[in-house]
Amino acid sequence: MPHDKKALQILLDAYWSPRGWKRDGPVDRADFEYARQAGYMFDSVAVTHDDIVTRLVSVRARINLEQVADAFLASLSTRRLELRSALGSFSCAVQFPLHGLREQTARRVPSGRLHCRICGRYGDSSPEHEDLNILSFERWKWGGVRHVDPLYCWFDLAQFEKTAPIAPTQADHSILARIIDIASSLAPEARPGELDARIGKAVKSNSAERRTLIQILGYCGVLKPAGRNGFLQAFTAEELRDRPPDRANDWAYPVIWWRGADGVDMDTLGRIFPKVAAMV
Repeated sequence: MPHDKKALQILLDAYWSPRGWKRDGPVDRADFEYARQAGYMFDSVAVTHDDIVTRLVSVRARINLEQVADAFLASLSTRRLELRSALGSFSCAVQFPLHGLREQTARRVPSGRLHCRICGRYGDSSPEHEDLNILSFERWKWGGVRHVDPLYCWFDLAQFEKTAPIAPTQADHSILARIIDIASSLAPEARPGELDARIGKAVKSNSAERRTLIQILGYCGVLKPAGRNGFLQAFTAEELRDRPPDRANDWAYPVIWWRGADGVDMDTLGRIFPKVAAMV
């Protein structure tokens, strides 16, 4: 869809200010309607867990790895973060199992709702109203935050499907090659935070954007911790996504386990970004 700066600003201003998150209440109705018509803001949707799963499985079949890889690359020089997000969502969706919310695959929490052990969503048999605007904000602001959430994956890929294809440039390939070089040369004990700091000069970004970039490289398996897979290689159920005991470590699974000694998985890099693999 065409880039509408006014509509995007309405979306961003709804949630963010120079001081950070805003909790000021609803958007002006006329502004909301303008942004909605432009495709940046949305009415809420009433869906069940099973509706979300069905929608995600449907949309992933209409998108391929080459499309999202090209979009990811093209985001590096353009800072089109909404394009960057799709690789993370596609990676988490491609092996995502078709399943229903059932007593056998969930646990009942004190509120009475079911918590799915496969995808991590809460729900029951009744549709719940879901706010798509916060997801849209995160997609445009940082390149996504909730890639392991099937609601976000569905929303992100459905929006990506409407986007005109974009071809990455040689500069884009060079930026990722530089990031790969840095990730491959860190000290064995280095953690994702050090990679965040080190790639700041390689790609125009702030730390929040770089965190998402690194986490997407984990979701797709380019940054693959020892003994664990990226979601592109194998889906890991929510109940099996173990985390280190360090509660201050708030990186996403699986990159939360990545260390400098793990380096870069060159087979996966070659599969997703063959031109970049040939450069490093």
